[in-house]
Amino acid sequence: MKKMNLLSALLLCVGCITVSAQEFKPGYYGIAVAGPTTETLGSVKLGGNGYQIGGGYEFNKNAALEVTYGNAIKIQTATSASSVNYNLTSLFVNGVFRFPVSESFVPLVSFGRVSGTESISVTGTGTASSASATGARTIYGAGFEIPLEARTSFRLHTQSTTSRTNYATIKTTTAGLIFKF
Repeated sequence: MKKMNLLSALLLCVGCITVSAQEFKPGYYGIAVAGPTTETLGSVKLGGNGYQIGGGYEFNKNAALEVTYGNAIKIQTATSASSVNYNLTSLFVNGVFRFPVSESFVPLVSFGRVSGTESISVTGTGTASSASATGARTIYGAGFEIPLEARTSFRLHTQSTTSRTNYATIKTTTAGLIFKF
């Protein structure tokens, strides 16, 4: 009798896994998120609102690869004597790992690379200067998704990176929508 109950339980578990695996369909999805970004370099702290737009591919219900492009910080200030324009644009490539705890809450972690270009131009009374820099860094993050309907989810995601050479830290927190094709 015990062997029969154990066999029945095992078959039921295998059946549940099979049904669960059949419900998931790998595929592409789009990403549209926005939120605040801060960059800290020593005692200088810059901040602004940015966005990321891109897409991803879900290999299974736990793992995906995402590529997004975004403008993280754009600052333009001007007075009668001077103006400053600062811009940080980035390309993110992330592995995203989801850990569904229920159908309505899905924690996630991400790990990848970000390649960015910073540019600044300053004009003053009779002078003007500009500079730009390009670099790539490792980036990591954590967040969660809340499914809204079958093909759409809300995502809150915080990512951070620190440069080893100049100790600049960039942190971005975004909220937005994930939509499956």
